[in-house]
Amino acid sequence: MNDIIIDFSHEHDEALPAVTDAVVKGCTGNTDTKIIALLAVVVTNLGPYKTSLADTFHGDNAATVLKNKNKLLLVDSLRDLGIEVNIQNKGDREKALKCGFPLVKTPSHQMMGDVENFKVETTSVAGVMALKVHKPSTYVTHGTVFAFWDVALGPTPTDRNKWFHRQSNGHHINIGGLTPGTSYPFAAAYKGLDNEPLIWSNTITKMVGD
Repeated sequence: MNDIIIDFSHEHDEALPAVTDAVVKGCTGNTDTKIIALLAVVVTNLGPYKTSLADTFHGDNAATVLKNKNKLLLVDSLRDLGIEVNIQNKGDREKALKCGFPLVKTPSHQMMGDVENFKVETTSVAGVMALKVHKPSTYVTHGTVFAFWDVALGPTPTDRNKWFHRQSNGHHINIGGLTPGTSYPFAAAYKGLDNEPLIWSNTITKMVGD
């Protein structure tokens, strides 16, 4: 997504002229877009806004009211222009950057990938297993979700989201309360945002030590 920001209603009063100047400069003579009429409205609204903004520095209440009115006109015209620019650019990043509008920020969070080097090991404590994964080198996780299933409860569900889960803020965990001499299936997934699906590792079936 390479859409531009079109809503400047919350932009600081003093910052709005510079934002608008950049848009006017970027859109003027821009052969990628056909927005001459909409750009002209922005230019027409910019002058009165700058004047009324300067007048508010004297503490005149009437000037503040006029400034707010002119700001609304300017913001509305920027929105109309921005909508049309987004339509014509069709997500083209290079074209979006040329138009002078700031781009909508892309979320910095990256979808979790495949688990690296998942291991399940016995410990010196009866009924306790040590599970661990490698810390990924290409992205940041919100920890790790480790899963297991107690076969005494019935057939192992195919969907590992239905297994018992234990979450670690890091990349390893000890799971206790398991029955020595019994084999359990284990899996792991890096934790992303709550609305992101877990990408599970391959299942490792391991017998719990005495």
